[in-house]
Amino acid sequence: MTKINQVSCGVIGNPIEHSLSPEIHFNFAKQFDINLDYQKYLVAPEQLDTFIKNFFIKGGVGLNVTLPFKQSVIPFIDELSKTSKICGSVNTLSVKEDGNIRGDTTDGEGLLLHLKQLKYEIKEKTILILGTGGASISVIYALLKNQSKVILHNRSIEKIEPLLAKFSDLGEIRSFDQMDKACQADGLISTISQFNQPMFEQVIAAIKKDAFVYDLNYAERAEKTLNFFRQKGLTRLSDGYGMLIGQAAKSFEIWHGKMPIF
Repeated sequence: MTKINQVSCGVIGNPIEHSLSPEIHFNFAKQFDINLDYQKYLVAPEQLDTFIKNFFIKGGVGLNVTLPFKQSVIPFIDELSKTSKICGSVNTLSVKEDGNIRGDTTDGEGLLLHLKQLKYEIKEKTILILGTGGASISVIYALLKNQSKVILHNRSIEKIEPLLAKFSDLGEIRSFDQMDKACQADGLISTISQFNQPMFEQVIAAIKKDAFVYDLNYAERAEKTLNFFRQKGLTRLSDGYGMLIGQAAKSFEIWHGKMPIF
């Protein structure tokens, strides 16, 4: 019986113990009988460039990138996808035939895959996004590319203006303060890392009673947020675990040329 060559992939971050990526990718690999070696790598910031180069020199096929390296990894990459250039973020590294290391971000695509599974409509719908941090940028880009109308809200108003300028050419995007008071959003996506009741109280009247609420956090980190909106009478609620699976599936497709079922 012929032995299948092992394929080496992994995820880099600091910290990294919490990552669910190995379990997710091993499950994907089983669908295609891929002999996958997928490891979690704790990398110090000063070792980032050396680690990436050595990983691919030794025959590695792909790396996922998590916090705090999604932006800081960019100077050590030979080329970036269009989406990564626009978003200024990378979560997937792959090596091309010429040996160049390519950076992509699959976060936005992962979100869209999960929203589609949930049957949450976004095309030509008004979506309110809470937060302007790194996680929000891929979300904004993905929504605008799919003809959503985007409203941004953040505690620090000055952080909204650069995003409005950055994405205004892609579609309809404005701040919460500019939102027509007679208009209500069809969906809300929270990209903030912690429960923020004052912010949620500010926007509850600005979303429809049948709007969907999506928190990029998942499991216990999303419970307070989803419970808040559940108590307000909303029923179409989801945490971000499906987005985590979706972005991993797109990374898997980049590395192996096969899209897993999930």
